Amino acid sequence: MNKTKFVSILAFLLVSISFISCDNEPIDSMIDLDDFTDVVVDDDDGVSTGDYWPAALNNQWTFSQNGVNQEPMKIVSINSIDGNTYYTFNATFGTSLNGATASPVSRLRKSSGNYYLKIDPFEIDYGQGLTGNISGFETLLLKDNLSNGQTWTGTYNQTTTFSDPTFPAIVMNTSYTGEILNNNTSITVNGETFNNVINVRITQLTSVSGAPTAEVQTDYWFAKDVGPVKTINYDTTTNLPAYTSLLQNYILN
Repeated sequence: MNKTKFVSILAFLLVSISFISCDNEPIDSMIDLDDFTDVVVDDDDGVSTGDYWPAALNNQWTFSQNGVNQEPMKIVSINSIDGNTYYTFNATFGTSLNGATASPVSRLRKSSGNYYLKIDPFEIDYGQGLTGNISGFETLLLKDNLSNGQTWTGTYNQTTTFSDPTFPAIVMNTSYTGEILNNNTSITVNGETFNNVINVRITQLTSVSGAPTAEVQTDYWFAKDVGPVKTINYDTTTNLPAYTSLLQNYILN
């Protein structure tokens, strides 16, 4: 298996994990649930315009991906990490087009109008006895207080080490740009019309030494007081949807 194939698998897994429930995590003993309310906290980043991803224990969202219903994406714990509060989702299981599998854990952090998605380090199984360990990252997924056309940027790095020592470690360098396409729109998903929706586009450019830069473009729709309701991941070579996720039902506490 060559390095280019590794890169294609890794880039795919960053955005194409299917949500399938695994074991739940416990509530962090450092967290007092009575200290939290289901709102976005204001800080120096500006004032939030509302809550576009309600975070509370046992909140869950069930999506279909390309017409196939997935297991619920559920908040199973609240954790304190490096002084920040994270809402942790049930572990997920995903399979890439190349057949590689992984079960990363994702966490949501909210600060003013900023919504961060954190992916913990995870193992990826390429089959035939070959596995890789991938370091985690955190990305700014949404800023709910920007006007149409406004953008933000960020970077993160990930290192993959392999169980086969003949394969050298791979370092992926990713830069991303977020853009508000529409900060107050409506959308109908699965027969339900959602108002006060923010449509955001995230464009990622991932580079690895010795391989061409990979571009991934994803559009998200976040409904106020509901959360994500639609996601489209585009094949940038054809500009056609590769994966479409649609909200089927949700439970908010």
